[in-house]
Amino acid sequence: MNYKAILNAALVALLLIGGAYAAKRILGIELSGSKAEGGHGAEAAADDPSKRRGPHGGRYFGEPDFECEVQIYEPEGVTPEFHVYFYKNGQPYQPDDVKIVAKLERINRTDTITFKKEADYYIGMPVVEEPHSFHAFVNVQHGGKSYEWKFDSIEGRAEMPDEILARAGVEMVKAGPAKIRQRLSLRGRVQLNEQTRTSIIPRFEGIVKAVNKNLGDVVSKGDVLATVESNDSLQTYEVKAEIAGTVIEKNVKIGEFADNQRTLFVIADLSTVWIDFIVHRKDFPLLKAGQAVTIHADEGIESVEATLSYLSPFSAEGSQTMMARAVVPNAKGELRPGLFVTGDVVYEEADVPVAVKASALQNFRDWDVVFVRVGTLFEAMPFEIGRRDAEWIEVKSGIPAGISYAAENSFIIKADVMKSGATHDH
Repeated sequence: MNYKAILNAALVALLLIGGAYAAKRILGIELSGSKAEGGHGAEAAADDPSKRRGPHGGRYFGEPDFECEVQIYEPEGVTPEFHVYFYKNGQPYQPDDVKIVAKLERINRTDTITFKKEADYYIGMPVVEEPHSFHAFVNVQHGGKSYEWKFDSIEGRAEMPDEILARAGVEMVKAGPAKIRQRLSLRGRVQLNEQTRTSIIPRFEGIVKAVNKNLGDVVSKGDVLATVESNDSLQTYEVKAEIAGTVIEKNVKIGEFADNQRTLFVIADLSTVWIDFIVHRKDFPLLKAGQAVTIHADEGIESVEATLSYLSPFSAEGSQTMMARAVVPNAKGELRPGLFVTGDVVYEEADVPVAVKASALQNFRDWDVVFVRVGTLFEAMPFEIGRRDAEWIEVKSGIPAGISYAAENSFIIKADVMKSGATHDH
């Protein structure tokens, strides 16, 4: 049996599964070209000690008689936290007289991490907030000695000077208070304002002798619409407009008999119209009379501001919807009865202490971020989103008030970050 071949095969398998250190530990042999005195991962990091890796994948520091592995432990579903392991001459070592403090210099602050014993490692408190982008300084007190190690963990960061920002049209704004307006979008239809519509009926029966106005004519109050000869007195009298508006119905011709039960004209004042909105059942509780609504019609027609004046107390049979109505100014006559429109109703307004512009929002890794700026450095900063509207997003946590961020054209910053290759690597 070729034992040497079997040993070599086992070594290759261990290298694939657990890395060089596992192979050395389990097989008890030196790898060709390795430097045992350099500690774990020394072969791959001869030129940069901060890149040495320990058996848990963490940063590896120290000398054979006292070695330290600093790991950011972040399995799926677990909040990231620091774990620190110690080794002595390549073997796990659990000293009792250890004090550990880590300082994380972030783009806008410094976090202090302290540690306590937990099983065979020391656990850091508090947790390591995202992004894991910082310069880390680790201090360990042990055996009357003080050890200082440092490493960099940079991601989502890029440098961009003012002249580049200006050419790219990147607008800088500071995070701060804003008014968030919660809106509900509704579909509606323009209707005649029935309170500004009137029917013209002749006072006395008779024969129509003249008709002065036609369908679509604009009339003033007191304009003569028609002349009728009374059957009783054989005298003619004038039928006049009782309001100013537009003739929307005409039911009379010269020579016809005018019955005083018959409508000759209908006049409507179209300077205001009703817009009736359809409201779904789930949205009933959000609406109240007096709420502001912005009306949007077709392209080329300016949006109009109004308020809800009426909420139907009844649900439409068979549809589980109700009607909400706004009386809307129509000075230009562009809101023609029958047109379909949309309306955005402001159902809640809230002043929030910290908000960012909606235009600043970008996606980086699995986060919603904005790119904050300190000096000439930009960094993707994730945050918890609260309420939002078309212009502003409430910051519940993650972005401090007063910090500068890219509000417009922030995709330029993101493109530079992605190009720089600053990745999530611990």
